[in-house]
Amino acid sequence: MFQVPKEEIANRLVAFQAALVQHRIDAAVIRQNTDLYYLTGTVQDAHLIVPASGSPCFLVRRDVRRAEEQSPIRPVVPLTSIKELPDHLDRACGSRPPRTLGMELDVLPASTFFFYDEKVFPKDRIVDVGTLLRQVRMIKSDWEIEMMRRAAVISDAVARAVPEFLREGVSELELCIELEAVARKAGHLGFSRVRTFNLEIYFGHILSGPEAATSSYADSPTGGPGVSPALGQGSGTRVIGRGDLVSVDTMVNHHGYLNDQTRNFALEAPPAELADAHRLSLELHAWLREAARPGAVTGELYREALEWAASRPLSQYFMGSEDASRVSFLAHGLGLEVDEFPFIARGQKTMLREGMTFAFEPKYIIPGIGIAGIENTYRVTARGLESLNLSGEQLVVVQTGPASGRSGATGGQRSAARPPGE
Repeated sequence: MFQVPKEEIANRLVAFQAALVQHRIDAAVIRQNTDLYYLTGTVQDAHLIVPASGSPCFLVRRDVRRAEEQSPIRPVVPLTSIKELPDHLDRACGSRPPRTLGMELDVLPASTFFFYDEKVFPKDRIVDVGTLLRQVRMIKSDWEIEMMRRAAVISDAVARAVPEFLREGVSELELCIELEAVARKAGHLGFSRVRTFNLEIYFGHILSGPEAATSSYADSPTGGPGVSPALGQGSGTRVIGRGDLVSVDTMVNHHGYLNDQTRNFALEAPPAELADAHRLSLELHAWLREAARPGAVTGELYREALEWAASRPLSQYFMGSEDASRVSFLAHGLGLEVDEFPFIARGQKTMLREGMTFAFEPKYIIPGIGIAGIENTYRVTARGLESLNLSGEQLVVVQTGPASGRSGATGGQRSAARPPGE
């Protein structure tokens, strides 16, 4: 059975407790699934009490047996009533109120907060520790980096499978289904966690042709039409044809840890503007790999990258085609959640440190033509950025036979892939 190593959990708790001491918070009560997994190694209907000093207490409503099997935290205590929480908190802290108590106020629903504040801990001052814990999580251990490398193996399997299923006559949705099956068989858990309210993440944006430039309701450079207004993003029913550039943007999950990757494919030669956009995206990645070293400030990197793009062709299409649809970031932190720290974005003041990880996605959205650009998940090292992705970055041109009219899973001529110019 897969388990997060005991040493990982211990080190995380020590780092979090040091942050609690620094901010004069007596204890934290953790409820959110991602944070529970990070600090305990399991996801349960539970409350984790972490005192600023001393041993944590893991209070589980269900399932205690699984919690004991999956987590090294002891004790694991059955919680039969929320009314028991204050007594457990007092014992963990070794003190009595008044007390400053931390909870994840960035994600806790307002009604739930009021319940804890008024009914459960009425004598405590509740402050936010969600942002504090995200800062602790921002620096990845060697073990976490290894988990993210294994997620990248899944992304590579998906990219390698594209030429097998990409052919004239297949729809975006059919291609997405085939690639998601490849990802699941390779170990993708089938979902990705995200912290931002009302932000929902699907397996991938498999987008082609002019409709790929359809903007998203979310703060992301690409969107796509989707198949329903219930989720207005992602692959649609558009049939892929010759000359289309296909953007394969996928998010995969290996034991909770994510890899974000975008690669570009085309059926025959794509429009010249998109081939140029792909090349520009590669050049900007090369620039960032040198510029994003420890000590660099994320907001300054964003400004410099915009200046880089503005001095080159197609700048009017960089990260959006209109002012209203342009996004104000170029990279988002990545780990257990899609939107971790740091962000390379307007106004950000975070200084890069070794062990940070983020996904960098410079893309060009050209109305009436399509989209192009690659995305890598990077690790910050002393020497600059290291890409955790394994897939080749070239624009792959797929030569196809006559349209089969059938799904790539069931028939049709296999495709041969080659880089442009070969």
